[in-house]
Amino acid sequence: MSWDNLVIENSYGAITEKNIDKFNVEFWAKLNGDHDSDLPDGEYVEFKVEIMGLELMGHYIASWIGDNDYPNETEPSEIELDYIDNVLVS
Repeated sequence: MSWDNLVIENSYGAITEKNIDKFNVEFWAKLNGDHDSDLPDGEYVEFKVEIMGLELMGHYIASWIGDNDYPNETEPSEIELDYIDNVLVS
């Protein structure tokens, strides 16, 4: 199942095809803004954020950004959404 469909189907009507792009922009901005870029490559990170009135919980792996000028800088990757408003998503 795609990320968009997962969010739409588990958001109780809060996220639709009409506002999924706005949701994605807000989600990525929040996750990237909260990420500690000094975490080592491969570090497992759990997150809990609120986006558009929904509480989202999940996890990701900190991964090197791939820039040799910043050998220790990481960003979120392999992001998995586990819960929307405390309900397990699949």
